Parts: sequence; structure tokens; C-alpha cells
Amino acid sequence: MTAPVTPIVLLHGWGFTPAIWAPLITALEAHGIRSERIQAPPLPLREGATLAQTINTLATQLPPCAHIIGWSLGGELAQALAQTAPERVASLTLISSTPCFMQRTGWSSGQPASLLDDFDQRLAANPMALLKRFALLIRHGDESASRDRNLTDTLMQANDTDPARLGAGLTLLRHIDLRTTTSPMKMPCLVIHGTHDAVVPLAAAEWLQHRMGATLQPIGGASHALPLTHGAVLANRIIAMTEALL
Repeated sequence: MTAPVTPIVLLHGWGFTPAIWAPLITALEAHGIRSERIQAPPLPLREGATLAQTINTLATQLPPCAHIIGWSLGGELAQALAQTAPERVASLTLISSTPCFMQRTGWSSGQPASLLDDFDQRLAANPMALLKRFALLIRHGDESASRDRNLTDTLMQANDTDPARLGAGLTLLRHIDLRTTTSPMKMPCLVIHGTHDAVVPLAAAEWLQHRMGATLQPIGGASHALPLTHGAVLANRIIAMTEALL
């Protein structure tokens, strides 16, 4: 009897819907990964929900065990899920992720509080203007991506325009700090990060590599927008990880 194939779950980042994964899904399917194996649920972002509540809700949306791939905020949730329910995670891939998005005492590999203060103000005043600004920020550092107008259109089509979800996501980004609970993972763990990421410094990925016992695979000259700019590269690396476990 053939063993069941472990699903692949894609967890997107703040400001976007699962549509951000379209280039990666296309690349995975081109490698023969059937669409039925790939799941990309929306993040369960709810106003007032804590990280623990968010993870509990997320867990109800997922298969009993899956290859979990998280980008940005989705990567932080993926880390938390792997820490609290390792039996649910066959392998963990973190793309442009971090254990702590904000700068804190002893942690310089994050963003200053002023950035999220600015985002909160912009969200209240003009959510679409905020999303346009963020679309520029996640491409910053990758010269070809910054000049790509088609990529601009794709980003805007993948935007999450629900102010309540956007606000809930900003709250999580402000408060998540997984550093004290991060330890070597029980499952294979891969960290993929752009060397020119202007949102999450490469140093955060290097921290994850050492603390989690992960394999770090940098992508030279790439920005934070890896799911859109390097879908084929991500697919190759994800397939190498998941096929090794079959």
C-alpha cells in the first residue's frame, strides 16, 4: 500500500492574501506537485487575539501533519506552531522570517517601533496608501524587482484590504518575540532569506540558523518579496527538502 503524501502548507505574510503564493504554486506544479497537495489558508488574523489563540485557530485549519512553509509573519506563526505542536510539522521552511520583528533590548535585528507606529497611523488614515508603501518596502534592495511594474500590479492584486485583519497583523508583529522559546527543531528546518532584505535583516535568519539548527540558504541580491520574485528558486529548494522525507 502506498503511504499518503504529506501536504504542503503555505502561510503568507502581513498585508497579503494567499494569492501572494501564485508564482511558487505554479513552479511547484511544474515540478509535478499536484495542486491537491498544496494548501494556502488565509492567516486567522482577528482583532484582540493573542499569539496562542491565533496558533490554536490556525491549527484547526491545517492537516494533522504537513510540510509547513511560512513567509514573513507567516514564518513567525510557523515557528510558533512548530514549537507548540511539533508533531504537526513534518518539515519547516522559513522564508524572509524572524523570531522577533521589532527591535528590543539585546535584539537589533528588527524594525524600530516607529515603523509600526507609522503603519498604525497610515492604516487609520488610508489603508491603500499604506499597502502601496509596504509593496515598495518589501522590494527594496532588489533592483530588478523595484523597477518591475508588472510586479507592482501583482502585489496590489494580492493585497489584504481588510482593515481589521491588517490591524490584527500589526499587533502580532509588534508583540511576537519567540527568542526565549526557540530551540533546536525536532524536524528538518530550512531558512531561506534574501541578502538585500530591507524588512527583516539577514542577521535574523542567521540567528534562526544557529538557534534552531536550521540550514540557511541565502539568495544573493534578493529582497523581502521572495514568493513573487524567486518562485522557481523557492520551489527547487522546497522540493529538495520535502522529497528527501518521502
